[in-house]
Amino acid sequence: MLKTRFLKKLNENILCVWKRLQSTTPNEKQSFRQRAWHAARQRYVNYEYVHYSSFLEYYLGQRNKFDQMNQAVFPPLEVITALQSDLASPNPPPYPPNWMDDYEFYAGASDGTGNIDSTHGTADATVPPSTVPCNGCGAHLHCANTSMPGYIPSEIFKGRTTTELQTITCQRCHFLKNYNIALDVEVPPSAYVETISRIQDKYALAIIIVDLLDFPCSIWPGMQQVIGSKRPVFLVGNKVDLLPRDCNSYLTHVKSCLKQQFIEHGGFNALNIKNVSLISAKTGFGIEELITQLHKVWAYKGDVYLVGCTNVGKSSLFNILLNSDYCRTEASELVRKATTCAWPGTTLQMLKFPILRPSDIRIYQRYKRLFAEREQRAALEKIRQEQAKDTGAVTSAQLIGTVGRTFDNRLEVDDAFAMSSGTQPIVTLNERKAEYREARWVYDTPGVMQPDQLTPLLTTQELLHLQPTKMLKPRAVRLPSKMSLLLGGLARVDLLECNRDWVKLFVFATETLPILIADTSAAELVYKRYLGTPLLGVPMSSGDETRLQRWPGLQCMDKDIVVNNGALDSIDDGKQLNCDIVLSSAGWLGLLMPENSECIMRVWTPQAAGIYVRKPALIPLADRLVGKHIRHSLAYNTSKPFVFQK
Repeated sequence: MLKTRFLKKLNENILCVWKRLQSTTPNEKQSFRQRAWHAARQRYVNYEYVHYSSFLEYYLGQRNKFDQMNQAVFPPLEVITALQSDLASPNPPPYPPNWMDDYEFYAGASDGTGNIDSTHGTADATVPPSTVPCNGCGAHLHCANTSMPGYIPSEIFKGRTTTELQTITCQRCHFLKNYNIALDVEVPPSAYVETISRIQDKYALAIIIVDLLDFPCSIWPGMQQVIGSKRPVFLVGNKVDLLPRDCNSYLTHVKSCLKQQFIEHGGFNALNIKNVSLISAKTGFGIEELITQLHKVWAYKGDVYLVGCTNVGKSSLFNILLNSDYCRTEASELVRKATTCAWPGTTLQMLKFPILRPSDIRIYQRYKRLFAEREQRAALEKIRQEQAKDTGAVTSAQLIGTVGRTFDNRLEVDDAFAMSSGTQPIVTLNERKAEYREARWVYDTPGVMQPDQLTPLLTTQELLHLQPTKMLKPRAVRLPSKMSLLLGGLARVDLLECNRDWVKLFVFATETLPILIADTSAAELVYKRYLGTPLLGVPMSSGDETRLQRWPGLQCMDKDIVVNNGALDSIDDGKQLNCDIVLSSAGWLGLLMPENSECIMRVWTPQAAGIYVRKPALIPLADRLVGKHIRHSLAYNTSKPFVFQK
């Protein structure tokens, strides 16, 4: 009891000193601490109302990219913008020249003059469309309209047989795979729902995939009505390799949070959920366990559909299952991989592959392989953990897995190109063959755009900028009352009232998305002044003068968020985050409040979309993953995003 009172009194004294330092003016009689405080504040003299900027602190301060300048004061924004424009590489042309030469069947311009639209080729509406789907997105191939899914130029489409068309991808998939360029196509949102709703009357399993970095915003609220309320469901959380590790049992807590949020926002009953899995379609973690559960629970009862919102990783999971024990071995090389890209809506129609029947002997052979590999996997994981502890390398702590093949009786041809001997290469899967008549299939369905997702508002470059490539590293700040935190240009959080001087916030977002703290009274002015600049990052105005004009800005919720933290039952409770505030596709904030405290917050996002309070917090022990408080700053030092302890 005495220790608790002492700590409270000490905390009050520290806060009083901090406020006194903040309110004093510099003079010769000031102490060293007072002068140091004003020296820190003087760095932002060129940025009115701004108290902290992660871009200025880390990009300019720690990286020393502008060491020729006076580091005591951050240079004005005009100087930074001019220097960045000089260092920036020239933008590549929007469309690669001669891209149609990539196609085997392209023989030059069809009119004989060589005059051809280098962007889209020549459209010809008089040629009837085919019934052959694109290998990448599933849309039927045609040459009628450049803005419709499945388009390829008439120079390539005309005169092709069905067999030849089965080897071709549409222009949109070709650009996504080879040039990372997303072409606009006209697909109404109702078309996606109509495609998925076909499974309502079918006896099939739905594997619902959720982005663990963006839920509940990646849980579509109308999915129950579309696929049926009695549908058996496998709930799969993707991108688990990017979540910070705050304790040894963190995956169990993530599973519990995912299931709770899915029941609350997805409309499904807990009885619908037959299994909950955490995977990484990028590193292969959890895939073998998912296949084992599919064999155990679903077996060969019916078809399997991969469903979910856009950009959650359905096509990536489809591709990895295509080369696993879940796919018939001869089909793995005949079915082409689905198109994957950061841009949402890459799959426009259903793609599929046949499921390998899990007979008893096959299940036994698969078990023998996994059991033989278990010791090797455990030894490798132990080595990686030791490397992570010794070096702090994030890549060594990231979850990985290998997806092997137990059965490999694919058809081998001695010489597939020996046409004179009567042998012709098999390049496509003929699902009309007798062996596929009773087959069960895995379908990759088009993603449904969730209204709370910000992806439709962002360009391809901005989407790539926001996608984390390694484990998220929490960034912690102290947000005083009457101040606002801006997470790039995508979200803003105002601390309107608080019975404490500040609240500790943990920012879970990609490191490339800057943090800026300013006075709430001038937050709107600061947002307009620095939107489109490196201080806010996204949206990006480089190369497009109309980009900021098309940006909708930020709108707040109708109701403010009130967060309370009562008396603590134990000391450990004070180290756990109270809740998360989800900020749509931008990320989320974790709140750590002291005992008997209350705060009122106002949250802003574009169109006020995707704002949720998530309890319990997804990473409750995030305080272990940050460093000490930086003196005379609102920020804390960053640390490694993983620990190996209970």
